[in-house]
Amino acid sequence: MASGLGGLLATGQQTKQQATAGLLGAARLEAQQDIAERQLEMQKEAGQQQLMGTAVGIGGAIGAKAAATAVADLGAGATLGAKAGAVAKAMAPPVLIALAAAALLNKLFD
Repeated sequence: MASGLGGLLATGQQTKQQATAGLLGAARLEAQQDIAERQLEMQKEAGQQQLMGTAVGIGGAIGAKAAATAVADLGAGATLGAKAGAVAKAMAPPVLIALAAAALLNKLFD
């Protein structure tokens, strides 16, 4: 009877080890899936930020040309404040339009 009880205990321990191994495997798989989901989310966010940065750069490039023209139209006697105002007035619309377009694209392909 003692060997029967020992065999039963050994079988129980083996079953417990198999169950533990199965749970550990499932936990490992879940952790890997969580990591993959976080990486995808980070890639998506990086892409959105890259699109916003590119759009602002394009808007800035367009605005820079308009700003140079606006400052040139003021003439050499214009104050620094007047020149800064002309630059801001010329730069703002193309930058904001490009930023709005990038935000819409991000929402469209979200």
